[in-house]
Amino acid sequence: MVGHNPTADIAGAARVMLVDDSAVVRGLMRRWIEGHSALCVAGSASNGAEAVEMARKVQPDLIVLDLEMPIMDGMTALPHLLQAVPKCKVLVASTLSTRNAKISLKAMSLGATDYVAKPGSGSITRSQFEQELLAKLVALSPSVGRQTPMPAPKPLASSALAHHQGITGLALVASTGGPVVLSQLMPHLRQFARHLSVFVVQHMPAHFTPLLGKDLCTLSHFGGGEAEQGQAVAAGHLYVAPGDYHMRLSQRATGLCLSLDQGPPEHFCRPAADPFLKSFAAHYGPQGAVFVLTGMGSDGAAGALSVRQAGGIVVAQDQQSSAVWGMPGAAVANGSAHHVVGLAEMGDALSGLLQQKGQRAAMPYA
Repeated sequence: MVGHNPTADIAGAARVMLVDDSAVVRGLMRRWIEGHSALCVAGSASNGAEAVEMARKVQPDLIVLDLEMPIMDGMTALPHLLQAVPKCKVLVASTLSTRNAKISLKAMSLGATDYVAKPGSGSITRSQFEQELLAKLVALSPSVGRQTPMPAPKPLASSALAHHQGITGLALVASTGGPVVLSQLMPHLRQFARHLSVFVVQHMPAHFTPLLGKDLCTLSHFGGGEAEQGQAVAAGHLYVAPGDYHMRLSQRATGLCLSLDQGPPEHFCRPAADPFLKSFAAHYGPQGAVFVLTGMGSDGAAGALSVRQAGGIVVAQDQQSSAVWGMPGAAVANGSAHHVVGLAEMGDALSGLLQQKGQRAAMPYA
């Protein structure tokens, strides 16, 4: 057993356990975390077996989990860690590669909350790793979730409805915790392929988005996947913004199509939700709906407000079911959200919204 430090706890700080077979990486993460007032290191382990034993003893709030380790790897350890500390949030850490992206997405489907890219692939610097690691750990800290009072979830009301032609475009935007929510929503879309196009903006690296697109299409029975430059938009298709590219809609003589660019990051993200949603609002108007899902930061709030102002419907995930109530919370705070819905009710809410013919929700969020 390595790295148990019971004296390191700081009042109010989130307790982090580090799991990595590299002593150098553990040392770097420890130094960064101990330099942050909102975080402290509760312990560290060099393999999954040590991590499971330590987790039972120290009961951390957060775990940074490496995937490739001797004796017991991260994927094998994950279910045991979640069983040992059910309320703990696990941040998977690995170098960027297609293989590791597949494993990381699998880990998130099995209960890990999010992913952070480690240096080693040549595309991630040590400074970027530090910044992303600390930002995500702070965002996932229990104290952050307690700071903002949670409004009561609002159902998608049918009592105050105005005429429209039906929703034909659906945008789903998310960051931290998003892949799990997206996967749960996909089966509810299967019956709407004849008239619906779906667009997904999930903050993810380039190695991840092709795999995410493939998984979401399999679950929804929609065609499509990761978006391509100039791709025509069609009903029954799902389009995922590629990692490191902004996605927008544009009108051509042949019809609506997708436009990709590597313009400056927005909210430190590329892809970002705001540039897509602003174009979505312009092209879909009252026939568009957006679900702002779990995620850190405020990306998507300005774009969601554009959707609302264009006559579309905006739904935000509630705080209780969000891994991080940043993006949906910002959509509530700026007045763009018509409704706040918990994850357990979101699939039914989505189906109910898409089944509305000739009517749309007009009741403002209150």
